[in-house]
Amino acid sequence: MIRSFRSVSPLFKLSFIVSLLLLLLWVIPSMVSYYKNQKLYGQKVETLAALDKRVGAQLDAKPFHSEVFKVDAEASFDKVDVTAIENNMYRIMLEVDGAKISSFYTYLQNLSLNYAVSVVEPLIFEDKKGKIRITMVVQPY
Repeated sequence: MIRSFRSVSPLFKLSFIVSLLLLLLWVIPSMVSYYKNQKLYGQKVETLAALDKRVGAQLDAKPFHSEVFKVDAEASFDKVDVTAIENNMYRIMLEVDGAKISSFYTYLQNLSLNYAVSVVEPLIFEDKKGKIRITMVVQPY
């Protein structure tokens, strides 16, 4: 094999050596890095799953029920309307006095802590003679 390598043209020898160097200096370290990152990603996913199980057990979010939500929200807002729409989603229309809009923002921040829901569409604000009507779509999880 060495004799046959000696009889090959110098251009082929040069390209063969460059290919070996490329393999040793770029491809193999890239593969090692890829598998190392893949293993690290798997470990982080497992850590997050364990953390989610620990924290999930401590949260006291109630399952979403439209009537219970309506009764709870009527204590904070002037008018509350909850209607079911497709794909297990609910359209919630709240009406609040313009001066008390900060109470809505506090309510919105704590919504996912109190109920197992997420807001899936942008909020719609309408000004109606000093009162603000807020429309949002939530989805229970």
